[in-house]
Amino acid sequence: MLTLRRFLSSQYEWTGMASKLLTSRAWYFGSLGFVAVLVVLLILCYHLWYVGLPFSSLATPLGMEHMFPIMTYYTLTVMLFPLLLLLSRVHRVWLLTMRGEQQPPIPFSVYVEEAWMYVYQSATHSLMRKCPERGRWLGHWLLALGTVMMLTIKVFALRWFQTDNIYPFYNPQRWLGYLAAGFILYGVGDILVQRVKANKEIYKETRLEDVIFPVLLLLTAVSGMGAHILRYSGLAYAALIMYAVHVIIATPMLVVEMPFGSWAHMIYRPLALYFEAVKERAAQLAPAGEAIGHVV
Repeated sequence: MLTLRRFLSSQYEWTGMASKLLTSRAWYFGSLGFVAVLVVLLILCYHLWYVGLPFSSLATPLGMEHMFPIMTYYTLTVMLFPLLLLLSRVHRVWLLTMRGEQQPPIPFSVYVEEAWMYVYQSATHSLMRKCPERGRWLGHWLLALGTVMMLTIKVFALRWFQTDNIYPFYNPQRWLGYLAAGFILYGVGDILVQRVKANKEIYKETRLEDVIFPVLLLLTAVSGMGAHILRYSGLAYAALIMYAVHVIIATPMLVVEMPFGSWAHMIYRPLALYFEAVKERAAQLAPAGEAIGHVV
């Protein structure tokens, strides 16, 4: 299944980068490392050149308010750019799923009627319930839920979460973040523990590439929580360093893994199932003996 997922991801992706990253360790790890180094350079250039702080200031406690305006644009770019790349492949997924010989087009109304399938598959991961490994669905579902929650928070509520304000524990700003982080940690922890145990058929063969994404997601969550804890503990300088580490880890994961790696199946899988449902519905509506194909 993993091999098939990687093959289809390389077919859906039109830039050719996915094929390189999924078949070459040099490209895969080189891309992650290149983006991480680029982020380090951006952090140094921002503080030393754009803001004009002396080099010695990097070793002294600083508030983070001077970074918030530009970090808002940085965060949105890092998250929306790979998301737009994924969405740009919707037509290619449609083309590879629906194309056929010269056949009657599928009415647009059928696409509308079956749109619930995309939402349903994205929200429930129902096919994973058929997996013989009990409990795997829950970990996968919570991991996806936590990831979507965190992405939604960062895109639509970034100014609320990116702040130096100290909120009480019961404030939604805190417990929403805790919930998302808890779901991610549970899902990632379950994956990594099962792969270390390797006592189930699905986890017996593990390559290095299979654990990089969950490890990056784990480090992103842990470093983000670390920055949060240090800030609430009054350790400003340690919080600033941890925040920088968080950004250095999260950016390669988002820019490389989200549009070109394992994360892409969150978009592709429900989309392909949706198009298959459209084809089946159109076939039911077609006159007897008439084949249904794609809209040209």
